[in-house]
Amino acid sequence: MKAILVDDEQMALDFLEHLLKELDGIEIVDKLTNPFFVKTSISKNNPEVVFLDINMPQVNGLELAEQILELDSSIHIVFVTAYDEFAIKAFEINALDYLLKPIQKDRLKKTIQRLEGDILFHNEKSMLQQDRLRLNVCGSFSITKANREVDLISWRTSKVRELFHYLLHNRGKLVRKSLLIELLWGELDPEKAYAQLYTAIYHVRKTLKQYPDNFQLENMTEGYILSTQAIDIDIELWQKKLAGYASVEKNNIDHYVKAMEYYTAPYFDDYDYWWAENEKIRFERVWYRTAMQIAKVFTSISSYDRAIEWYKRIYERYPEQEEVHFAIMKLYSFRNETEKVERQYAYLKTLLQTELGTSPNIEITSWYRQWKKYHM
Repeated sequence: MKAILVDDEQMALDFLEHLLKELDGIEIVDKLTNPFFVKTSISKNNPEVVFLDINMPQVNGLELAEQILELDSSIHIVFVTAYDEFAIKAFEINALDYLLKPIQKDRLKKTIQRLEGDILFHNEKSMLQQDRLRLNVCGSFSITKANREVDLISWRTSKVRELFHYLLHNRGKLVRKSLLIELLWGELDPEKAYAQLYTAIYHVRKTLKQYPDNFQLENMTEGYILSTQAIDIDIELWQKKLAGYASVEKNNIDHYVKAMEYYTAPYFDDYDYWWAENEKIRFERVWYRTAMQIAKVFTSISSYDRAIEWYKRIYERYPEQEEVHFAIMKLYSFRNETEKVERQYAYLKTLLQTELGTSPNIEITSWYRQWKKYHM
């Protein structure tokens, strides 16, 4: 395993080199006290791991780590710090990623063993052909592979998860660092906020490392750009399918029914992101309008079971939409299912009274009274 050591203190570098030479399987290809030479050394030596001091006066170690991963996402970084609280609480770095000064040989040995296992795992994975992925953003985020296996991504923190989701929401566009700070760490002073940002970006890169052919995260001076390759997104597939025809009709009803399978839940619904709210509302309006059209077409061709099925889907999402309950009541009436008409009206009446303190509108009430006169 080839390693580069970076620390602005020469004694600290020499001590770490001494410890590593006592362990098998480590080849130290460079030692640097100047962090500005790190990227050049990486390009020249192709290391598998960089031992990096967090606290260097010339540069923020966390920002440098993020730049290293942008250069080569396969590199493993082990942070070295003298500050326990600084490393663990402020930057939330997991056990594989940091060593505390003074470095203990036993702890270093365990870190090397875990690194070797992690590198072996990623090397084996990278030998496999990368398949086209489908990203699922309806409801909860997940990734579906070509073999239909679903990856439920485990994020380091909720802030890291939201950072990735926001970059994905704006993929292909420059997202300014200042905007990300305001979005996620607006309550912190600038120095701590930027440290949190660099750490979160670092963890995003680590998580995306398992999909090297599908995601590229570029660090620009002002911010970041997330690009995707060989990626489908469920909500975009849904939009493309809906765009195939101008409206729902008898001859294309099956196309629309199949298209609606892509939209399983509202956009990022499990996370309550305020920045996704406008898109979420827009998508929901499209879903509602399309679902109503599907139900009406099924009604027009006397496919009452399918129509009722779709109306029920709608009121499960929008229970207070009176027009949906009214349509179901009429369908039950067409089929002479008087008890179901009664139950549906009673359900609507109770719902509106409980939730809104009101009663069904005059059109529904008048229709129900007229219907009851002839059917009860």
